[in-house]
Amino acid sequence: MKVIEIRISQDLCKGCFLCVWACPYKVIDVGKERNYRGVNVPIVAKLEECRACRLCEYRCPDFAIQIITDKDVELLREAEQIELRWQRRVELAEEMEVSE
Repeated sequence: MKVIEIRISQDLCKGCFLCVWACPYKVIDVGKERNYRGVNVPIVAKLEECRACRLCEYRCPDFAIQIITDKDVELLREAEQIELRWQRRVELAEEMEVSE
């Protein structure tokens, strides 16, 4: 499983750095930028070292971190395809009701 992106929400992060502490691979580090709360927010320092263990996600009390893997993208594409098929069925049903 390959990690594509690690998203850290500037809005949700309160700067507790539990994610930095939790990461065994030192992927996340303390950043120098401050968010609107005035706290330094973590940054992704070494994305290539991430093993998608998701310990940072699990430790974050504010759900500010999201690990996105190639498998997640694949599942999202499948879900979008299912949603599109469902929408088409609804449209067809509505067309049939109008024509009756």
